[in-house]
Amino acid sequence: MSAPRTNVETQERRHKPVLTVLRALIGLAALVLVGFVALQIAGSDEVPEEGFSAPAATD
Repeated sequence: MSAPRTNVETQERRHKPVLTVLRALIGLAALVLVGFVALQIAGSDEVPEEGFSAPAATD
């Protein structure tokens, strides 16, 4: 069974703004992800002088 009165051109025209916004949001999410990864890579490279040490156990 097919949908009655299917007009692909009209549907495409009606959905164009929504699809444009979705593409923009996907692009923005990709930029945020790239920026986050870049910040993590460029983050602090400081190494403690004595290396890693576990916190002291207290009673």
